[in-house]
Amino acid sequence: MSNNTPLIPILDHIVVLVSHKTLLGIAEHIEGQFFLAPGGDHADGLTTNRLILLPDGVYLELIAFFDDIDPERRQQHRWGNEAEGTIIDWAFTLPTESDFKLIQKRIGDADTEFSYTDPIPGGRTKPDGTVLKWAVCTSRDAQGSTVAPGSLPFWCLDRTPRANRVPYEVEPYLTQHPNGVQGVLSVSVQIPASDTSKFKGAYDGIFGGDWRYQVPSGFKSSQHSVSLTEGERSIHLVFRGPRPGQVELLPGLLLRIESA
Repeated sequence: MSNNTPLIPILDHIVVLVSHKTLLGIAEHIEGQFFLAPGGDHADGLTTNRLILLPDGVYLELIAFFDDIDPERRQQHRWGNEAEGTIIDWAFTLPTESDFKLIQKRIGDADTEFSYTDPIPGGRTKPDGTVLKWAVCTSRDAQGSTVAPGSLPFWCLDRTPRANRVPYEVEPYLTQHPNGVQGVLSVSVQIPASDTSKFKGAYDGIFGGDWRYQVPSGFKSSQHSVSLTEGERSIHLVFRGPRPGQVELLPGLLLRIESA
């Protein structure tokens, strides 16, 4: 892709960390609100997940660390020290892995101290035996240290068909949730006030213009936007749906629904 060609990030998924016990019982908790899709165990042997697929092609990843893993290995994982029961991270994707070079260039040209790693292989095996492969790119600061999860999005770039990883079109019944949620309308990232200016430069680089994203289904909305707010580090979502209000994803984790 030419550097002059507009490249708009595609919102891929939102990561919610839960305990393994919570994950095993999550179907009962969200019954009557959401349908669950199968997930699987990740290649590193540390985590397992279940998915909530949305009609716009974005999904919520409910992820848990296995209880019997080495605590030191968990602590070394980028999500190992995050609070369970919260949204901890979020990911963009792109049409092709090669497109990511343009994102790296934008970040390099931006007024920011941050950068992204080159793609790092990852994957998991679905319960039916399907092997999924992808590459992940995470953010680093000027010293090369990992940026706190969620402060900047990471990138999930498929090396096997995305439809295998996110079968929202193959199994559309899994996206027809009882609460009517249709997709993710907006993402708000809350960071300490002292960090606002340096993160703003990074987001300017990511988007190369307005802070707006696409969704995999191609549904377009002027409200598909990312914003920064000041406060304790956290991530907030607004869902799109026909019945405005709130929905409880986990005990204490309420998400807003607005009509687009």
